Amino acid sequence: MSDPARRVTSYQGGWTVIRPDWRTNLRRDRPTLRARMRPVAGRAALRSRLWRARRALARWQALSVRFYREQRRRNWRDDMRALWPRMRDWVSVHRVLVIAMLVVGLLSAADTEAPEIVHSTPEPGVAQRIPVAYGLQVQAAPETSKRYLDAIDNGERVRESQVVDAAAQATLDRARAEAAAAVAGTPQTWIPGAPAAAPGMTALPGGIAPGISGFALPARGVFSSGYGGRWGSFHYGIDIAAPIGSPIYAVADGVVIDAGPAQGFGLWVRIRHSDGTISVYGHMYDFSVSVGEHVRAGQQIARVGNRGDSTGPHLHFEILINGQHVDPQPWLAQRGIKVG
Repeated sequence: MSDPARRVTSYQGGWTVIRPDWRTNLRRDRPTLRARMRPVAGRAALRSRLWRARRALARWQALSVRFYREQRRRNWRDDMRALWPRMRDWVSVHRVLVIAMLVVGLLSAADTEAPEIVHSTPEPGVAQRIPVAYGLQVQAAPETSKRYLDAIDNGERVRESQVVDAAAQATLDRARAEAAAAVAGTPQTWIPGAPAAAPGMTALPGGIAPGISGFALPARGVFSSGYGGRWGSFHYGIDIAAPIGSPIYAVADGVVIDAGPAQGFGLWVRIRHSDGTISVYGHMYDFSVSVGEHVRAGQQIARVGNRGDSTGPHLHFEILINGQHVDPQPWLAQRGIKVG
């Protein structure tokens, strides 16, 4: 600050009067902004940056004006004439892709449902569709038959697994019963090598007595279909119709080689007999034997069902000799079993 004597004058009595030229003296004594920034080295760099930024902004504005003027002078028709041959060649090379995209677009447009326009206020109790911005988000997905079929298929797989587990348990229970009977010395005619049983004990409990030839009827019911051509395909067995839950019997002594789900049969059981013949039992509701189990003629092995490719509850019965299907009806007749 300058000397106070330059700016004020004191008079007697203690009064102080500001001089009329105090503003001029104050401006002259106070340093300017440029003078104050000069001693600081960092402020010189700041001024340089500000100057470069101002120059870059001016250059960008000049380029923008130049680009705008060039675009106004540009002849777009000439550009399109030059671009058209290239577009035509590209479409010719990728014509299959272009056609596929057009077809997809047309199909998508055909599936689109235009919203109904509300022209008037509906009366109380009258339903009316109102278009909304996000229809797909607020509408529940329609139920499809595939969902129900998948649920049925999953339920069938669970049921088949339960049938297999129950059959394994039944096999174990029979084995324990046979072992207990053997230890007790009780005559059991269905156990190989057992002593003679009392009159009337000729069949496994729940089964039927085999014939003189040692063979048994596979099921009691109505003969509904034979061996041969049927409905444009070949039927490799015979069908015996019976109510669901009716017993199915082993046709002869043998060993179970398959017991479980099978394509077309739903559930099946296959038994290999002593002469190599294989008997097949299909469409059953459930079964009570397991793979590797020895079964006797007339023993109940399953119950009639309607699983797989079936038109009604019945037993589908097949006979295979040396891997070839034969007509089960005469095969059974030769062994004293009449069917149909």
